[in-house]
Formats: sequence, C-alpha cells, structure tokens
Amino acid sequence: MGKLQDRIRAERSRQFVGRIEEKTLFRSTIDRIPIPFLVLSIYGPGGVGKTTLLRQFEMICQESSIPFLTLDGRNLQPTPDFFIGALCMSMGVTSLQAATQAMAEGGRFVLFIDTCEAIEPIDGWLRESLIPELSDNVLVVLLGRKRPSAAWRSDVWQSLCRSIPLRNLSAADSRSYLVSQTVPSNTHDQILSMTQGYPLALSLVAENFAQSGSVAMGPDPTLDIVTVLLDRFLESVEEPIHRDLLEVCALVRITSEALIAEVLDADRATELFAWLKSLSFMEITPLGLMPHDLARDAISMDLRWRNPDRYSALHHKVRNYYSDRMERATGPAQQMILFDYIYLHRDNPVMEPFFQWHTHPNAFSDQAHPSDLPEILRMVENHEGSESAKFAKFWFEKQPQAFQVMRDSFDPGRLKGLLVTLNIAECPEAQEDPATAIAIKYLESTAPLRKGERATYFRYWMADEGYQSVTPIQSTIFVSMVQHFLTDPTLAYSFVPCSTPEFWAPMFNYAMLPLLEAVSFEANGSRFGVFSNDWRIMPPKPWLALLSEQEVPIKEATEKSRPKGDMVVLSKEGFEDAVLEALKSFTNASKLAQNPLLKSRLVIDRLSGDSDTKEKVSTLKKILREAADVLASNSKDEKLFAALDTCYLQPMKSQEAAAEKVDVSIATFRRHLKAGTARISEQLWQQETGQ
Repeated sequence: MGKLQDRIRAERSRQFVGRIEEKTLFRSTIDRIPIPFLVLSIYGPGGVGKTTLLRQFEMICQESSIPFLTLDGRNLQPTPDFFIGALCMSMGVTSLQAATQAMAEGGRFVLFIDTCEAIEPIDGWLRESLIPELSDNVLVVLLGRKRPSAAWRSDVWQSLCRSIPLRNLSAADSRSYLVSQTVPSNTHDQILSMTQGYPLALSLVAENFAQSGSVAMGPDPTLDIVTVLLDRFLESVEEPIHRDLLEVCALVRITSEALIAEVLDADRATELFAWLKSLSFMEITPLGLMPHDLARDAISMDLRWRNPDRYSALHHKVRNYYSDRMERATGPAQQMILFDYIYLHRDNPVMEPFFQWHTHPNAFSDQAHPSDLPEILRMVENHEGSESAKFAKFWFEKQPQAFQVMRDSFDPGRLKGLLVTLNIAECPEAQEDPATAIAIKYLESTAPLRKGERATYFRYWMADEGYQSVTPIQSTIFVSMVQHFLTDPTLAYSFVPCSTPEFWAPMFNYAMLPLLEAVSFEANGSRFGVFSNDWRIMPPKPWLALLSEQEVPIKEATEKSRPKGDMVVLSKEGFEDAVLEALKSFTNASKLAQNPLLKSRLVIDRLSGDSDTKEKVSTLKKILREAADVLASNSKDEKLFAALDTCYLQPMKSQEAAAEKVDVSIATFRRHLKAGTARISEQLWQQETGQ
C-alpha cells in the first residue's frame, strides 16, 4: 500500500506546469560534484509561483536522495541569533558548528530559504558570515520578491551566485494549467487575455470555476486583475460563514483553528479551517494559514468599502481574542501575540502618513556594544550637535543597556538608527542632562512617582539618514516604543522628545500622547517638544484598546473609552492623607466633595464619564464602607472596625465617648483607630495601583 505523501507528490506534479528551464538548471546543478556555484537566487513578484517552484525543487531533491532543509523568512526574526536557532532546531542540533558539520556529511545538501524579503536586514550577514562557513557541497537557494542586492553581483559572488527572475507563464503553459484544472477550453483565450499568464490569477480562475462552475468574468480593465478575480470568487462562495472566514483571514496576520473557534464558530472550527486550507491562494505556515498578500489586500479593501460596520465588528472580535491571549502569555509568546495585534493597525488612515509599514529598513535591531560608541556619537553630533553628543556619551557610560541600535544589514558595523530608552526614576544622574532634569522636576512637582514605578525617557531616537523624519527606521523605532509601553509593568510615565513637534503632533495627538510644553528643551539651536503620557491614568491595555476603537468607525465606543481629563495621580503619602481626610469627613458631603480621591482611579473607574460631584461623593462613601466591612468580617479586626465605626462612619460626639462605647481606654482606642485607618488605606492603595 502506497503512502499518502506519494499521492500528494503525484498530484503536485500533475498540476504543475512550465518552469522547464528553472527545473533543468536546478537538477543539473545538484547533479554535479563539486556544485558549480554556491547560491541560486529566484526572484519575482508576489503570486508568480516562487513557493510552488520551491516544492518542485524539493521533489527533485527527494528523487535524487539529496538531503535538504527549508526555512521560511516569514517565520523568522531578522537577526543572526534567531536564524541560527531556527536552523539548529530544524536540524535537531544545538550549535551552528554541528549544523554545518551535518550538512557537510554525504555528497550534497540544499538549504532553501523562502520569502527572503522578510529577513532582508540580515542579507549581509548571510552573505558574509553564514554562507562562507558552509561546506562547498551545500547549495543555498534564496527565493524572494526582490532582485538580489548589488553585493551579490560583485566581487567573487559574480561567479558564486546565479540569479534568475521568475516571470508569468507562457501561453502554452497557461493553457496546460487550465486543462489540468478541467477549465473548458473554449474559455482559455478569454482567460489568457485577462490574466496574461499571471499564476495567482490563473489559480483564482480555476478556484472560481471549481466553486461555481463558471468562468464568466467581464472585467473592468481599469481594475486590478486580482481584485476582479477575487470579487468573482467571493460571489461564488455560497455559505455566508465561508465568506466571513475569508474576511477574518484577510484581516489577521495568521489564521489558526483556535482563532476561528473564538471569532466565528467553535463547533465548526475544524471544518472551516480545513476548507480554508484547501483554497489555492492560501499558504500553509507552521503557525497557521496566510492568504497571498494580493488576495488579502483585495478582500480587505472590498470589505471596508462594502460593509464598514462588518469590518469594524470583526476588527473588535479579533482584537479581543489577541488581548485575552496576551494577558495569559509571557516572554516570546507574548511578543508574537503583540506583533499580531499591531498588525491590525497596518492600514490606519490617520497613522499611515507617519509610518512606512511596507518598506523594509534594511537593518536589524541589536543591543549597542562598546565598539559602537564612536558611530553613535557621530550620528548624534551630525543631527543634534556636539553638546547633545556629549550627553549621549554621558548616558552610554551610565546606562549602556538603554542603547538600542539598528545595524545595516549589509555592513553590520554601520549604524542606521538609534533608540535610547532611559529609566530616569530614582536616577541622580538625570539631573546632569537638561532634557531629563526638567522632566524629573516636572514629575516631582506634578506627577510624583511611587515606589517601584519607572519613568522612561526616549532621550535619542533617529535614523542616520533622515533623522526624525518618516523613514523605515523611524517606523521600526516607533513600534519598539509601543512594545515598551505594553511590556513594562512598572512604567508610570513616558517622554518622547521631537525636534519638529508640529510635524508629529497629529500622530501623537491621535495616540493620546499630548505635547507637554513644561518639559520642552533646546539642543543645537532647536526647540524640542516632548510628548508624554501618565500610564497610571491611561494604562497601556485600555490605551491600546482605545486606539483600536479609533481604527474602526465605532464612535460611541470611542467616546465612552476616552480617558477622564480630571483624573489625578497621588503619591502614596498623599493618598494616605486623602483617605484619612475622607474618613474624617464621611458624614459631611460638602467636605467630601473637596477630597482629591474623587479624582482618583479608585473612584473614576466605577463611574461613567458624565458623573456629577454628588455621584462621586456617593461612590467614595461606598468604597470606604466596603473597605471597612472587610475589617468587620474578620474576627481579628473587629476592634479596629469598632474604632472606625464609632469615630468616623457613625461618629459619637467625641473619641472619649466612642472609647467608652467599645469599652477600651482612650489610648487603646486611638491605637485601634490608627491601625484601622492604615488597614483601610492599604486596601484602597492596592485597588488604586493594582499592586
């Protein structure tokens, strides 16, 4: 009895057409010893069939008993360490040396790297560091959308690297494909005229025919062919839930069975995932399913235009799914979920002018090394002057771990960007730098930090080319800032200085990070505006949720979620004083109306945005009573509650009278009262801070 994989291989061979020259070149290359060149680069636009050709190359390797390994750039982080880790894990070894040794054993080995554009930042490292360490019996096959960089076509690589562009199928090959899909021959001319042999378009025609039994299109030549084909395909999807599934898949980065169960239908999740997996333009990854980029864009744009309310509802469901998982995850898993969350905002119409989401920076992020200091100082001095560079050197000595650099993917020694994330809480050195000193002064006078809280100052952020203008490096830096906001549980306050605050104001205002004139400063003859946020008033999770609500057209939800402008943040000492005053004024509504606790998170989080003073006073009294009842419910604290009850909640004429009622001496009564007040304060402080 044969294996299922043999039938799969046979079906792939039946459906595959064309690419004779590419397959011949690959076969002749791996048949020769030694291999005539080290790198084979296949490049072409999305949907042209690179991954499909890769599967044919893999089959050729299997037929020739040549071992191979395939890595997909979409599943890799663009750093050398992550790539090495993925390579070693796939080969079942623990070190790069062991991996290269395993590849060297035997006659030949092929390393396929698909979707190379996703790891473009380490292109130079692959060429200059990794590949030279491999045995000369290894052929590296790179598949991506971009033509290899000039470095692959110069020096020794001219003879060691072969590059092949992948084009549309010929008319003959296109007809062969349509025949393999049983598409009627009398429609071939019309289809070829529309698709021009574009493989993704051909597969969508076949999919449309399989679903509806029809290939009638009638395209508008002014529209993109893929959009037209997808529109026709979506019209032929009979089950509404299948259309819903395609819309969800177009919205998210990766579609898993778990996501389908949560967002659409738990009972049919397995069935729906299998249906989605069967579609020809769906790509299978280790983490789930991804539609081809062009298919994703077309479905998403169609939904936004056709039914914005539906788009909004799906956006919120998916956001809630990620939010729930993010709370339960830690470490790298949490970072992956956060990446999926951020992906939902890739097309935000307000934020789009300030980001370059679809242009890669040709750089990768790394911790700064001592040897990077000269380049860091050069970059800072070039853009902000010698005085600013002096403080950059100062901070590198004090907080070297705060320096994150963006390394040129082709020349890792060259820095393309810089992000310095200082912790200025309990930091005496911050008084030495005028920029951070004024921020510390502001915090001390207006928003004092509590014990264990952190204040972050992004002292330097810039691209080497473009400084603080909109560039791929700047976009990467801003995403790093957001990740910091969301993953530092001690963060209380953040400051982001900008050399051109008037330019960045629309984006920061949209993100609810206001310009704080009180902490502006001068450097190199320019006035730096500083955007800030008190994360105790608007914590990161509600902040991110509100941004999501602004992403989609649900105005009511946005208005309800906006932060309360009159909220205050009290130090622990100030909070304790306010609790004591509130207890003393428990029966005096006019005095309670002046208590700062009315503007605390403790009270405001229990109210709607339009609550009046009377409602706030009533809520504060309820909170105090609840805290006192906790003491009353514990037999060990009954004496403390009795003192609070007779002195504050149902006050006697004097403390002496209260002491007499509870049958203790006045000294003991006051000790119980002080202890009870402290217990109430501690309870409420935990509620206020979540500590």
